[in-house]
Amino acid sequence: MKKHWIVFVFCLVVISISANVIDEARAVKSWLDIPFSAATFEAERDAKISEWENHVKGEFETTAQFEQRKKDASNRIAAINREYQQKIADARAAHENQHAKLRVRLQTLLNSSRETVVVSATLGRYNADTQKYVVSIPQRGFDVVVPLDKAPQVKDKFNQYQVKATRQLNEELEWEYLDARLEGPLGVFSSTDKAPALGQTSVTQSFFPPDLSATVSFSEPSGNDMLDAEETATITISIKNNGEGSGNMVEATFELLNAPGVSFARQIYFGEVKAGATVTKTLQLVAGMDTKDGTAQLKIRFSEQNDFAPNDVNLSFGTRALLAPDVYVSDIGIDDFNKNNKLEPGEQAEITVRLHNRGQGVAKNLNAQVLLGDAVFSLGDSATSFRLGDLEPGDYQDIKFMMVSAPTATALNVSLDLIESRQQFSKRNLPLNLAFNKVERTADQMVVTGRNQQSHISSAPALSIDIERDIPQRTEDKNRWGVIIGIENYRNVSPVSYAHRDAQWMKEYFMKVLGIPAANLYMKTDDAATLGELKAVFDKGGWLGKNAGKANSEIYIYFSGHGVPDADGKQAYLLPYDGNPNYAFSTAYRLEQFYDNLSQIKAKNITVFLDSCFSGANRESEIILADARAVFIVADPQATAKHVSVFSAANGNQISSGYADMQHGLFSYFLMKGLRGEADSNNDKKITQKELYEYLQENVSTQARRMGREQDPTLQSHDQSKVIVSW
Repeated sequence: MKKHWIVFVFCLVVISISANVIDEARAVKSWLDIPFSAATFEAERDAKISEWENHVKGEFETTAQFEQRKKDASNRIAAINREYQQKIADARAAHENQHAKLRVRLQTLLNSSRETVVVSATLGRYNADTQKYVVSIPQRGFDVVVPLDKAPQVKDKFNQYQVKATRQLNEELEWEYLDARLEGPLGVFSSTDKAPALGQTSVTQSFFPPDLSATVSFSEPSGNDMLDAEETATITISIKNNGEGSGNMVEATFELLNAPGVSFARQIYFGEVKAGATVTKTLQLVAGMDTKDGTAQLKIRFSEQNDFAPNDVNLSFGTRALLAPDVYVSDIGIDDFNKNNKLEPGEQAEITVRLHNRGQGVAKNLNAQVLLGDAVFSLGDSATSFRLGDLEPGDYQDIKFMMVSAPTATALNVSLDLIESRQQFSKRNLPLNLAFNKVERTADQMVVTGRNQQSHISSAPALSIDIERDIPQRTEDKNRWGVIIGIENYRNVSPVSYAHRDAQWMKEYFMKVLGIPAANLYMKTDDAATLGELKAVFDKGGWLGKNAGKANSEIYIYFSGHGVPDADGKQAYLLPYDGNPNYAFSTAYRLEQFYDNLSQIKAKNITVFLDSCFSGANRESEIILADARAVFIVADPQATAKHVSVFSAANGNQISSGYADMQHGLFSYFLMKGLRGEADSNNDKKITQKELYEYLQENVSTQARRMGREQDPTLQSHDQSKVIVSW
């Protein structure tokens, strides 16, 4: 920070009047003549304010965004004015305080200049009535008191007397003669003017330094501890004073490296930080659309009036480039008046359009506008314009509209405008590809296949995935507990298709079908499902044992993700998000240990559903091990405890498949389908382990063969008559 005041250090001991004292007094006086000026502060303030003025609407900026930017700028200008108002007030106070010290110092110097000197003088006429002589020196005259009886002799022998005068520098740095006296044969005779007593010119003030320290934290709204494009991060800076004196004019200045497209204030003024106090300020880092992937470094430099500043801080954080949304028409369904799944001239129909964001970024302030061609009309008061708000990556929304064509119509030209707040992400005139007398998909026939993205984005649910609709609602049971782990995207290996979706919908089944209260459910997906997290929930003394380890508890566990064998196939492991299949022993969770930990939990029943295999391959039969070959487990670990049952997606030498048509794991799809009631073979409104197992064997194995694969679910249980769900 620039210094806008001058600190002077003086020698406080003056032995005698000298040229040095006069020179110093002259310097002090010249410093006192310098008035306070806020010009430098005002220039800085005006330069900063100019950066926030003269707004021009951007090409890809909506009016609402432009108005918000102007409002933000107005708020920023007000904040700059407040900051510099305080800065100027503090600088003025510091200037006045320094002037007060200088005035004390000047008076001390003037007092130290006082001295008695012998001067030449003339003796004037004696006034017998007042008994005074007028003694004149070149600078002035003095009335000197001489008794009447001695006056003649003093006059006669005046040449034997010395005239001594007391003099002192005044504020104009000129000698001022204060008194005089005659010293001679008859004694000392003094003037009626007396030099004033030297007053107290200074008060000793103890100085107590501050002891300032700074803490800095970084936060941002997405929770990924990175500054994403179009995101605003907050740097919180707290300065604490552990000293006995105040820190004054404390300021932080910022330099941001390797962060193009990020705007921020260059300085934050803290002002005074009193002893024992903490002052907290925040810095906003606003990332624009042109922010790049990288690691930024924020250098924070502190200053204080007397150089008792906190230590500087360097803060590093990641930046991420703009993740673009990609909203498209993922599916279309019709409900036509004639119920023949065809659109015919003159026929009324309800059209359902599913919009899905398969991009990596949020679609902001999305609007959809239906465009109807010649001889196609909106029916009644059916809406054709839809405000959809923000659409997160992977999310979808449906729009519905009624239309009717003229009997003479020859074509169905119906399209859609998708308008996003950033024009470059808008899409215009997207054809819905509807046609007359063509069998269209109805809502019960639609299936959507998604596209792989940089980070896997699950497809929007097609309107035909039966297990995702009309899930039965069973009675909630406070004694039931659930753990759901779904890992689709792994750090070190290829993804498990649909595992995230499996977990999300299994959560619905755990709560609605199995009746597990939301408070009793523990769920982790993708990068949250680390080895540490698996240990935290399944190890002895972990979350599951502490919360559900009661005699009347019923526990349900679902895992969808990679299973891996060790190199010789003797051990099987559950692979967490951060696991490495080539080092399963140290980075994965051993299945045998998993079963052993469950056996020690004191619960009524524990039921495990494993949608994973242990071949070292994924759902597409791609090998995930380094040597590119499948390693099948020799001995399948067994759950030996009587109260633990395990449903597995496949046996040890098979691969757990994905079911692309239904966008779920094959085992998970039929597991949910069975739990909703399909597995109740005797229609007694109860599903036992045996019924569910037989249902899974029949349906999973059959569908796998249709797909050209072998997959046979297994069940480990000491009592297959146990009821899983009833209603």
